[in-house]
Amino acid sequence: MMSMRFARVAMVLVVLGSTALGVAAAELRVQLDRQRIDFGEVLEMRLSAEGELEEEPDFAPLNQDFDILGRGQSQVTSIVNGKISHTREWNLRLSPKRVGRLTIPPIPAGQDRSPAVTVEVVEPGAGDSGDGPKPLFVEAEVETATPYVQQAVEYRVKVYYRQPPQRAVLSPPQLDGATVQTLGEDRGYDEYREGLLYRVIERRYRVTPQRSGQILIQSPRLEAMLEDPNAAARQDPFADLDQAFGGRIFQGFPAMPGVTHPGRRVVERARDLELQVRPQPAGSGSPWLPATSIQISDEWTPSRPRFRVGEPLTRTLTITAEGTTAAQLPTLELGALDGVQVYPDQPRGEDLADGPTPSAIKSLKVALVPTRAGTLTLPEIRLPWWDTQADQARVVVVPARTVEVEPAPGAIQARPEPDPIPLDEPPAARPLPPEPASAAGDRASLGLWPWLALLLGVGWGLTVLWWFRERRRSPRPSEAVGGAYMGQSRSLAPARRAVEDACLANDPRAARAALIGWARKRWPDLSAPGLEALGLRIGDTDLQGTLRSIDRAIYAPPGEPWDGAAVWSQLARHLVESPSDTDLDEDPIPDLYPKV
Repeated sequence: MMSMRFARVAMVLVVLGSTALGVAAAELRVQLDRQRIDFGEVLEMRLSAEGELEEEPDFAPLNQDFDILGRGQSQVTSIVNGKISHTREWNLRLSPKRVGRLTIPPIPAGQDRSPAVTVEVVEPGAGDSGDGPKPLFVEAEVETATPYVQQAVEYRVKVYYRQPPQRAVLSPPQLDGATVQTLGEDRGYDEYREGLLYRVIERRYRVTPQRSGQILIQSPRLEAMLEDPNAAARQDPFADLDQAFGGRIFQGFPAMPGVTHPGRRVVERARDLELQVRPQPAGSGSPWLPATSIQISDEWTPSRPRFRVGEPLTRTLTITAEGTTAAQLPTLELGALDGVQVYPDQPRGEDLADGPTPSAIKSLKVALVPTRAGTLTLPEIRLPWWDTQADQARVVVVPARTVEVEPAPGAIQARPEPDPIPLDEPPAARPLPPEPASAAGDRASLGLWPWLALLLGVGWGLTVLWWFRERRRSPRPSEAVGGAYMGQSRSLAPARRAVEDACLANDPRAARAALIGWARKRWPDLSAPGLEALGLRIGDTDLQGTLRSIDRAIYAPPGEPWDGAAVWSQLARHLVESPSDTDLDEDPIPDLYPKV
């Protein structure tokens, strides 16, 4: 009995030992579906491993002569007569990069390596003149092969086909040292090649070199399925039945690649192109802006601007460029403006891909608020750029403009001063202008009326003196001052309340209008009823910044917050009638019961 148990344990140990030896070693094998293929076709490769691998296979050596289009993996574990076997497979789809005798190098997986395999790649239709023209091919072209650095050029890929491909996929071009951007939608049209009509699908790219020197553009790769009528006749399982029944039973069935109408997978690619990128020319200036055309438009809102103190105007400057991108267009500078508050908006750029050539626009909106009347000069705006067609430097100029700024509506104009009297001549020595004869005659004909007017004036003056003396005998200063203050308060209180309501509602436009209304009631003689003039009249340096923040909030981009409550906390202590108004606010009405 013991011997039987010992025999069974020994057998189990032998089986486990053999299993361990079986999984310790791995064998790599390579299988190809064909040993000879046409250039542009796809080669199916299978790598299988028996046993456990120390590391995953490294397929990088294949990139020298092949493009790896796809990769799949599977694994099978089986136990036969107590022996465990592991089989892993990797299925790859390879596209040859050139014609000739190519070698699939050994694939390493840790210390294990697969054997090398040779495949022959020939030109399509070699040795068979009955194939005719190619049903599918790809071409690539570039706008110019010698662009400047940062010059946007158009790169076009054209797919020609006579037979519509199935499941077609076009990869993007590959290159280093430049940016690539797809332009618009694909365009389709017909074109004749060698007397045959082809359908063409064109895809455009914008290539912008970021460095000078040589840049290689690796052309896109097109992978598609084409029907193979010969293979379909050989492999269609319904072909014999179709022929037996007159070829009509299965005519209405849809095409099923690999079952009813098998196809062949093809890979086409255009030739690679080289760019010789030139550096920025010496003395071309800054900013460096290569383009084919640059224009600047200058527009105003309203279209016929009228410059007045405190009234805003909007100026829009728009750059329209061809042969460049919106990211390369600079932001225009207006220069120094004296007597004007400037509130620029965020510039907006956009690339346009619908036209025949790449183009871009960039606009800048600026709000201008004149702060004083007089002559205002808007300086010229200059934008240097490099004409890539004429290969020379150019400058686009917005000319300077001189305008007259009108005073604010209702502003009091300064009266002209009289001529000064010379110091060496006494006033009496100055000759008086001759009196018109008609004036002398009119004065003589007035008669008693001047004396009567004089008498009435003297009487009115004596009455006023008597009224002041009687009022001084029984003065009521509290009532007098209180009444005056209450009258003025009633006139300014609504205006002050309007400012408060606008600030607490976070409405900068309403706050500005209410402030100007309060200033006109507080100081009717204010020459320029604007926020700048209001700040100067109050004379507080800190308040100037608060008032400017209101203008900035009005012309700020939409969505930017404005803290009206904080602004009101700064304005509240300044919106009073006079410096002594705070004393009058205590209680101008006398007590009902006198204090004993």
